[in-house]
Amino acid sequence: MIFGIGKKKGKERKAIKAPTRSTKGRKGLFAPFSQFFFNLISKYSSSQEEVVGIEVTPTSVKVAQLNEHHDRWSLTKFSYRNVENGNEELLRTNPEIYVEQIQTALQIAKIETVNAAIALPVSSAIIRVLQMPIMTDEEMNNAIATDSLWENLTQLPDALENYSIFHQVIKRHTERNIMDVLFVASKIDDVNLYADLVRQAGLIPVIVDVRCFALRNAFEAQILNQPRIASQQGPLAILEFSDNENFILILQEETPYVVDIFIRPQDKELLATMSGAMGSGYIDQLLIDVLNRFTVQIKQALAGFEDQYKTQPIKDLTVVSPLPAISGVVQELQKGFENMNMSIHSPFEKLTIPEQLKEKTSAEENPSMFTAVIGLATRRLDVFGYFKFVTGVRNINLLPNRGNVKKKKRSDLYSKIVYIGASVFLTLLFVVYGIFSFGEYTSNKQELADYGVINQQFEQANVKFQKLLKAKKDLEKDLSKGQKLKSNSRSSFIMFREITQAVPKNVVLVGIRTSEQDYNTLVVEGQSIEDRPIIDLIDALNSKETIEKASLVSMKVKTVNSGENSRDVKYFEISVIAKDIIPEEN
Repeated sequence: MIFGIGKKKGKERKAIKAPTRSTKGRKGLFAPFSQFFFNLISKYSSSQEEVVGIEVTPTSVKVAQLNEHHDRWSLTKFSYRNVENGNEELLRTNPEIYVEQIQTALQIAKIETVNAAIALPVSSAIIRVLQMPIMTDEEMNNAIATDSLWENLTQLPDALENYSIFHQVIKRHTERNIMDVLFVASKIDDVNLYADLVRQAGLIPVIVDVRCFALRNAFEAQILNQPRIASQQGPLAILEFSDNENFILILQEETPYVVDIFIRPQDKELLATMSGAMGSGYIDQLLIDVLNRFTVQIKQALAGFEDQYKTQPIKDLTVVSPLPAISGVVQELQKGFENMNMSIHSPFEKLTIPEQLKEKTSAEENPSMFTAVIGLATRRLDVFGYFKFVTGVRNINLLPNRGNVKKKKRSDLYSKIVYIGASVFLTLLFVVYGIFSFGEYTSNKQELADYGVINQQFEQANVKFQKLLKAKKDLEKDLSKGQKLKSNSRSSFIMFREITQAVPKNVVLVGIRTSEQDYNTLVVEGQSIEDRPIIDLIDALNSKETIEKASLVSMKVKTVNSGENSRDVKYFEISVIAKDIIPEEN
């Protein structure tokens, strides 16, 4: 099946008129600056996006991650897994087998990025280049939303709402007032089949490409910023030869020409089983018949392209294949193309490969089998649409909800820009403030030093003040005690005299002290051998005119040893409350 520029057959196509627009007020003084800023942000966002390429085929799973640095691509993460007895039916009926292989490959490669780029087989995509009246992007989007543009220009086998559609303006022919538009569509069910595989593996699908364009991106990665189609003579021609799907992709100034090459199921089985024989240089007659039929279709595709674009014959055809021993196939195919050079693509040839990955990238006899995953690893989500200004087939994305994904990424980027801007502003503000503060600090440096000395002196004086304040409080406390003692020297002398006179024989007076609870109460301490003298002392004290009341407070008995004799001695305390003191007469 050939996908290219051509008239639609079948149902009559309605005329598409370009909506009119007014340019008044669209451009202003700051328009060039705003456009420059937008393009800058767009390019920056694309370079900062991290995406892991995930290639899922019926027979294998491959993962790769690239880094763009100093105008070169570097391979940073890489791994692959073969699916035993894998086929298209197994992929659709037992997807959990492929999910497990993806998870294993991610673990081996130590992939941390969650954003994934995947590719659909060419057989699951509809690729066309349409011609329509020239429009701006805004006008075209309005036409799509209001006039059912694709229903007028395309002939899809099913209802339009069942498809995920991507379009890209390739070229505007202003002299003819028409433009070429790349139209890519795939059934949403087919897209979800591959997208769900990576979702179940723990990743977020952000890009759904088509395998033929993934191959093209791998060629672009060979020389960064120097597109392959510009560096070689003539169009870029890529041939996919496999036991699964086969096609040829030709790019003429970014306009894709895709031809699906048919191979019978029994021929595919033959290719799979005889790959080993091809590696030994032996080509069976059955295989030769397959290659002859393949050669006929290639020549038809090349002739169709040359006739449509009026170009010179294609001189170079690069082969990509998952078959381990593809070299024998290419040698046999070359026999049918005397004036054309056939070569096998090497996706790692001009990439920077770290030492830890060199053994893995060179383990397979046919490295071209990794071309598609390398091309997927070059993809970026392209939040602001930067790539639409660069190439027409580099930013294919059939993810149904890609608009919402881009909005979220755009919002996250805006937040990051605002955060960085605020941080820079605050940093500048702090620097300016620091400059002025430093000048003021320098001018007041001596005053600050003087303040330190004064503050130290104040602290020392404050310590002395606190000591004096405490001494004052102690004196006031003693004064208060004295005021509570309602006495004077004469009455105190009389009271002490009467206490001493009341002490009987057989009582030894030990001491007299003021009670801690009441300053008008004295405590008399003494000792005696017998109880009777203590009672007599209490009675004698109660009879004195200066004493209000005398009573026993405590008594303890202790045994005292004196040589061979020992005796019990009673230690006692008597509380003596003084009467109100009568002032002395002059």
